[in-house]
Amino acid sequence: MKSSDNSEKNTNLKDGKSKVSFFLVFLICWLVVVTGFIAWFLLRFNDFAAKYEARYQDSLPYHEAEAITQHFNDHDVDYILDSMTSKPAVTEFEDESVVREYVTSLISDKKFEYVETESSREDEPEYYIRTVDGVMVARFELREDKDANLPYGFKAWEKESLEFFTAASFDAVISAPETYKVFVNGIELTEAYQSGDIVPSELTQYVDPYAVIPGTVNYEVKGLYKKPVVTAEDYLGNPCEIVYDSVNDSYSVHFIKDFEEREELEEFAITFTSTFANYISQDAASYALDKYFPSGSTALSYIKRNSSRELYTTHGSVSIHNEEIKDVIVFSDEVVYMEIYVEQWMEMYWGSDEPEVIPTDAHVYFVKINGRWLVGGIQY
Repeated sequence: MKSSDNSEKNTNLKDGKSKVSFFLVFLICWLVVVTGFIAWFLLRFNDFAAKYEARYQDSLPYHEAEAITQHFNDHDVDYILDSMTSKPAVTEFEDESVVREYVTSLISDKKFEYVETESSREDEPEYYIRTVDGVMVARFELREDKDANLPYGFKAWEKESLEFFTAASFDAVISAPETYKVFVNGIELTEAYQSGDIVPSELTQYVDPYAVIPGTVNYEVKGLYKKPVVTAEDYLGNPCEIVYDSVNDSYSVHFIKDFEEREELEEFAITFTSTFANYISQDAASYALDKYFPSGSTALSYIKRNSSRELYTTHGSVSIHNEEIKDVIVFSDEVVYMEIYVEQWMEMYWGSDEPEVIPTDAHVYFVKINGRWLVGGIQY
């Protein structure tokens, strides 16, 4: 009986051990499978996360900002001009080549970087482009590229607008006689560029009523990208002098100083001034000046009423020396101004044996009447 019981016990022990061994094997296998699955999942997840992160980084807008900035560092003027949302306004005195030169001068030999603007938003990124020393030269805005299909629903970016900070900072302020032509970069200025009305010449009083001295026209041209070339022609169509005032940044066109009859008129002017000096010192007849003035000349009547003739003391012979034309201004074919200098050497009846030198510096306006030069007036 005991032997039979032992046999049953041994059988039960073997069955229990078999069940335990099977469960242990199953558990180990399950753990191996689960561990393998977890390891595979983690590997796949890490790979996904890495790709996701890489795709995310690639989708950030700064990449497009870097690409745009690189064009500036490459000094790609064509790209900048083509990308400008609003092209720089160019006046009739310049063309796009001047703008190209201007942009080239601003970016040449410089390094650039981008920086986000204060108004930049996540859905509308906006950046400045500046030199490495902080000078802003441009601003651009990005927008989502709807045609691009990035994974994971990320956005692609493209340039929406680019503003290059151009500044047409040159002006041309010019004054010229109204009878002259003025040109900026070879283009004649019209009335549209006149600043105010024509200013009448105050010098007309010296030739009135025989002639009128041309007034002054003031011109102003704005919005130039390059220092202008200003030229002018006189009333005869000849090139004439331009004077640039660097303090006021302005140009002046002066009346010409030479003309065909200059030599003839200079001789006439010296003869008149010598006669005038002798008339004042009572060394010329009372009517010696009449032939130099138009009939009924007010200027001549003033001279004849001048009581200074009576102040000269008695003296000996008088001679004229050191005649000189000190200045000439040609206002027109009919009006010319001259500054004439002569010296009277006057013998005196007292004192030194050397003659008394009396200088005369006359400012005379000559007018041409019926083909003949006469004295229109004298500026004292």
